[in-house]
Amino acid sequence: MKAWRAFERLVALTTSDEHDDSITTVIPNARLKGYISGRKRQIDVLVDYRYSADLSRRLVVDAKDRKRPIDIKEVEAFEGLMRDVNAKRGILFCSNGYTKSALRRAQEHIGIRLVTEEEIDALDFSRWELCRSSACKEGLVLWDTYKAVICNGLISMYGLGKCDECGCFHVWCWDCGERQHLSGEDHWHCTCEPSWIWTSSKQREVDVSGLANDSLFLLLVHSDTSYDVIDRRPL
Repeated sequence: MKAWRAFERLVALTTSDEHDDSITTVIPNARLKGYISGRKRQIDVLVDYRYSADLSRRLVVDAKDRKRPIDIKEVEAFEGLMRDVNAKRGILFCSNGYTKSALRRAQEHIGIRLVTEEEIDALDFSRWELCRSSACKEGLVLWDTYKAVICNGLISMYGLGKCDECGCFHVWCWDCGERQHLSGEDHWHCTCEPSWIWTSSKQREVDVSGLANDSLFLLLVHSDTSYDVIDRRPL
């Protein structure tokens, strides 16, 4: 694995640990259409609201694996990315420090964090596994949250993850132990009783500012055809 890729994955893992809740979703190597540029923008790690286009929780994270300290130009370029994807907060992770002017320019809505050599040396990918999509050759899955669902008085657990290359959802049913991916608009049901039906569906969303974009939703469909929104990946 190339050093820069390992650094990005360390940043994604750190971000996931710090947003271990049911409200936000952590998306490694995300791609969002810019509101200003109209182009797809690559984001090392995106933290977003899990259930709808609520931009109040949007956080973009950039991994700067550099041989020198990051400077004011990189902070300004990052701020431009934040504006383009309508993020109010951002964090720059750097491997070799930052200049005083970069820190002053960052101000309150941009955080700059130094990743130590000890953190890099202690990098552990045990929480990642290979993407299950046959079309994805190098992707790893970050399991970012674990949830419970109650059906007929019984509690079932499942894990949720996303591939950091192709972006597809991954589901891990703890009752039967099966794991599966859902690419694009897809569906899958495990062999449990009752059998959970998982569906990924592309839908158009309008945020509070009136701007429209597509998102891919992961839905859990029940036997009575009702469903719960489980996860979301903005496109």
